[in-house]
Amino acid sequence: MREANDPLRRDGGPIGCLADAARPDIVREAIFAPVSCSAIVEKRSMILRSVAAFTLSAGCSLAFSALAQPIEPGKEGQIARLLPPEPGTRICFARQYDGAHLKAHPDQQVQSIGFSLAYHAHDPDEYYPKGQRNYYFELRAKMRSGQELAAGGECVPAEDGKNIHCGVECDGGAVLIRQAAKKGQLLVDLEATGRIRMSDGCDDESGIDLEPGIDDKTFLLSEIPADRCPAYEDW
Repeated sequence: MREANDPLRRDGGPIGCLADAARPDIVREAIFAPVSCSAIVEKRSMILRSVAAFTLSAGCSLAFSALAQPIEPGKEGQIARLLPPEPGTRICFARQYDGAHLKAHPDQQVQSIGFSLAYHAHDPDEYYPKGQRNYYFELRAKMRSGQELAAGGECVPAEDGKNIHCGVECDGGAVLIRQAAKKGQLLVDLEATGRIRMSDGCDDESGIDLEPGIDDKTFLLSEIPADRCPAYEDW
């Protein structure tokens, strides 16, 4: 049984009823590399609409349904400062912790981490005549154990006017993100939320709660080049 301070704790419940500088020269390959899977997970749909699956690899999708939290144009708040609300825009951040860092922080379990944010405009429908607008995110982490985890959902501006709340539906937890003091850096805060439900493969019938451990509370990521930041449709 895992200790309470272990950031990885397996939970048999469903996923989806859903400070050193980074090394952007290698993180794109390390964080966003394909995860091999043997089956395609069927995409779920919400009452209002179905959302494109977050792609783990060619021919394999891990479906994260929408949280049904559209953002009305003009009310994007602090998210707009990170990513303008223009259809098709996206931004990616990542960090690969080197051996020296991990040796100095033996309790840290996250070896590398990546975060993607995209603004998506859906086609008009009877519920949203001008089209539903959403900020979608994908979080990936590779652990010391070799596990490669992924989670996805929607982001909305937090009430404090500074943070951005990015959550997984159906009580799947969340992370808070905010721009760091240095331009081009992003702080991913797991301690503030307590947990986020992730998957270690295409099987969405079980999940893993990534929780803040002794050295897995906040993560400082750096922006990666736009040509290595996949479009939302390619997640």
